[in-house]
Amino acid sequence: MKKLFLGFATMLSLLALVLGLCACGGDDQSDGGDESSKGASYSIQAPQTSDVFNVTGLPDSAYEGDTVTFRVVLAHPADSVLNYVEVCGTDMGSRRLDAVADGSYSFIMPAEPVQLTVDAEYYPDNETDNFLSWDDSNPVTVEKWQAAFEGDEYYDFSDDVLLNATVTAQPSQSPANFALTSHTETVFSLNPDVIPNDALSVVPGYRDGNQANRFAVHIDRSKVHAGTAKIVLVVENEHKFSDRAVLACTVTVTEPEPLEQVQTWTETVVFDISAIQNDEHTERMSFVFEDLDYRDDMYLRQTQMFDLEDCEITDGKVTLTIRYAVGHTYSISFHYYMNPQPSSPDIRFEGTADGADFHSGVLTFSKDNGSVSLIVE
Repeated sequence: MKKLFLGFATMLSLLALVLGLCACGGDDQSDGGDESSKGASYSIQAPQTSDVFNVTGLPDSAYEGDTVTFRVVLAHPADSVLNYVEVCGTDMGSRRLDAVADGSYSFIMPAEPVQLTVDAEYYPDNETDNFLSWDDSNPVTVEKWQAAFEGDEYYDFSDDVLLNATVTAQPSQSPANFALTSHTETVFSLNPDVIPNDALSVVPGYRDGNQANRFAVHIDRSKVHAGTAKIVLVVENEHKFSDRAVLACTVTVTEPEPLEQVQTWTETVVFDISAIQNDEHTERMSFVFEDLDYRDDMYLRQTQMFDLEDCEITDGKVTLTIRYAVGHTYSISFHYYMNPQPSSPDIRFEGTADGADFHSGVLTFSKDNGSVSLIVE
């Protein structure tokens, strides 16, 4: 009986020892044990309450060396910009924070109180702000540019889409009436995946020399992608400190309808211009071939123009190479770089043709690499 009691007591002792070791092991895996060993706790001042953003997960205080992690959530993410997040202390100074992959921010708590600052701006669509207004005729849909024919090029003066803004109220302290003589303007996109910032530019419009009363936002349609983007125009009135107008509008970019592919041939047209070569207007003349069956849903050049000054004249003849849409009919005319236009010369068939026909001013071809000779007089 005595042996049984001693064995039982021994087992209890061993069990107590094992439990004690496990408890010690658990203390070794904790992230700090007794908080009193960390020293003083320092306060963290959150940003003021905002309608633009919310800060979540930020504690009121932390110990020196602790990692403080939090999130900044925009109330209107599609219409807002988060400019920066900053933590500031007396000794540490200011330090900008970068978001990590999951969108959170973090910093190591210093041995002093700190203040968190969040700078974010909300840009709702508007028609007027301060002294500036969008024009009512501005488009809200932009079609992505596509080449209309082989070799087509983008020209900003004709292919850009414009969003126009006009000064509609007197800018404070400006010496010009409903205009600015000192200003800075910027434009940017809140969705650069749809409209990148390098597709945007802003050009002031002036009256009386230096009085800016209009601002045109140019959208380069060759650089955009299908989707929706917010465009923001900011015009600073440099006549008065911190005075500006901010306009925002949402633009939808659409994909164009695919163009119909048209088979083309390479053809040769020879003009004998001996009869008019020495006329006073001839050197300023160009040959114009117009496709009479062209439609704007075709991947095809409607008009082909050749300036005489760029052509080689051999024995009074000019040889031109055109792209001919199979089965189409073409007219031939002349354009002069002058105003008014002089009377155009006549064109008649010389009698030499290979797979070509010219009749009543209409040119057709029936084979690839055909040719025709015409007389201009």
